[in-house]
Amino acid sequence: MKYNNYMNIETVVVGVLQTNCYIVHNNKEAIIIDPGSDAPKIINIIAQKKLKPNLIVNTHYHFDHTGVNKYIKEAFDIPIAIGKKDAPFLEKAYIDGLMFMIDTKPSPKADILLNENDKITIGEDIELFVLETPGHSMGSICLLNKHEHVIFSGDTLFFESVGRFDLPNSSESHLKQSLQKLLFLDDDYVVYPGHGPTTTIQHEKYYNPFI
Repeated sequence: MKYNNYMNIETVVVGVLQTNCYIVHNNKEAIIIDPGSDAPKIINIIAQKKLKPNLIVNTHYHFDHTGVNKYIKEAFDIPIAIGKKDAPFLEKAYIDGLMFMIDTKPSPKADILLNENDKITIGEDIELFVLETPGHSMGSICLLNKHEHVIFSGDTLFFESVGRFDLPNSSESHLKQSLQKLLFLDDDYVVYPGHGPTTTIQHEKYYNPFI
């Protein structure tokens, strides 16, 4: 999906849990957000687009978002970045996914630990800023493009729903605080969630029963 004149967003739905993996690029360089499964599918799209990936970003450590980190890292020799509080759980997350995803492998450890307001760049034009949004996991993050009003929300915010908060290392109270943080964004922000269709902050303010 081409969102504007320079930032392109390819949505790749992967795995039995239908995770949205995003390839964000400027027609040359790219980052890969949440490669949870189906590594060949992700790699093929990158090859077809003739892109050069420079980073894997995990919005949180759960297996359906990190399951093929190993394959993607090895294919392109690129680092893995994740929120600092989720990093200790990354390498063991695959165990939870063994019954769901046959291609899930242990992730290598994170190379980059992300904190609030850290900046991820794609080429010279695209900047994504890290928002720490704990709740679904203690180290969940979102990625914010301030110029184009786009946010990659992981499993924090979905179309008319939110991420589960009954899992290990999750917290309903922290999730509520994180959602309030997102609601301070302008209404026209387009939300690219970890599962399901895109939405907007305005839509979620009016129609999300968890808000």
